[in-house]
Amino acid sequence: MADPFGIIGVVGVATQVIQTTVQFGLDWKDAPSEARTFIDELQAFKTVLSETNMNIIVNPDFEDAFRGRRSTLLSQLGPTAQSTDTQRMVSDCHAEMRVLLDNLKKRSRGHRVGWERLKGAFLSTKTREAVGNLHRQCQPLNQLLAIDSAALIASTHREVKEGQRQQQQIHRVQYHVLDHIRHRIDSQDASVERKTILEWLTPIDYTSQQIDFIKRRQSGTGQWLLDSRDFQEWLKGGQKTLFCPGIPEAGKTILTAVVIEYLINRYHNDPTVGIAYIYCNFRQTDKQTLDDLLASLLRQLAESLPPLPQPVTDLYERHKTKRTRPSTAELSKALQGINAFSRAFVLVDALDECQTSNECRL
Repeated sequence: MADPFGIIGVVGVATQVIQTTVQFGLDWKDAPSEARTFIDELQAFKTVLSETNMNIIVNPDFEDAFRGRRSTLLSQLGPTAQSTDTQRMVSDCHAEMRVLLDNLKKRSRGHRVGWERLKGAFLSTKTREAVGNLHRQCQPLNQLLAIDSAALIASTHREVKEGQRQQQQIHRVQYHVLDHIRHRIDSQDASVERKTILEWLTPIDYTSQQIDFIKRRQSGTGQWLLDSRDFQEWLKGGQKTLFCPGIPEAGKTILTAVVIEYLINRYHNDPTVGIAYIYCNFRQTDKQTLDDLLASLLRQLAESLPPLPQPVTDLYERHKTKRTRPSTAELSKALQGINAFSRAFVLVDALDECQTSNECRL
C-alpha cells in the first residue's frame, strides 16, 4: 500500500512498541505512571493516525470529492503536498518511535525484563515531544477537515444550484420546443380543416382558367378599358355595376381576365379588399347552378382571409354531420355575413351562358 506521507510507517512502529511491551508479559497495573500515560497516548494516537490515513489520505472518494477544488487538508497531507510542518512532524515522530522501539529491544536483551529497566525508554524527552507534537497537530488537521467540509458543502450547493438552473433552462427549451410542435400540429390541423371546409363549399376553382386566359393576352390588350372613365369610376366605387356587353368572340373573356389581374395586382397587399370571379360556360351548366356560383364566390372571399369567417364555419358545422348541402338562402346569408372587407369586387364572365331558369338568376 502506498504511504506517500509516512503515516503508515508511524502507525506500524507504534503498533510494534505496544506489542513489544505486551510480549514481555509485564502487568500494566505495575507500570510506572509515565509509561502507562505514554502507552495510552500512543494507543489513542495510533487510532487517530490510522483513521486519518484510511478515511482521508488513501480514500479515493475523499480525493475525488475535491478533484478540481482546493483542499486545505490535502495540501498538508496529500501525496502531492510540498514540505509542511505536519510532514516534518510525522518524519520526526517516526524516527523517534523507531529509536524507542530499538531502545526497548536493546534493554530486554540478556537481562530479566522489568518496568524499572524499561521505563527509561519511555521517558525519552525527544520521543514524548515528537509524539505529543504530532498528536497536537491532529487538532489543526481536524480544523482543516472542518474547513474542507464547509467548502465542499458550499461548492456542492453552488453546483446543485447551477445544475438546477441548467435543468430549468433545459425545461424552458423543452417547453418552447413542445409548444412549437403543438403550435405546428394545431396549425396543420387547422390547415387541414380549412381545406376541408373550402372543398366542401365547392371543388370548382377558376384559377387555372384565369392563368390560361392571361397567357393568351397580347401585350396592351384591354388597356383601353382600364383607362376608360367608366372603369375608373367603377374602381373608385362611384359606380356599383360595370356591365360590358359584346358580340360573341369579341374578346370579352380576355378583357375579364385583364381586369381580374389588374385588381389582384393593385390590391394584393390590402386585406380589406376582397376579389372573386366566375367564368360561366354553357358546356358546364350542370356545375354552374345558382348555388354553385354562390358557393364559389363564398369560397374565394373566405379563403383570402387568415381565419375562415364565422358564417362559413357555422355553415359547415350545421351541415357536416347530416351530410347535407346549404340552401341558396343560407349561401346568400353567409356571403352577406362576411364583413371583413371594406370593399369587394365580384366579376362574372359570360353571364349569358349561365342557366336561364329562375333559380339561377343572379
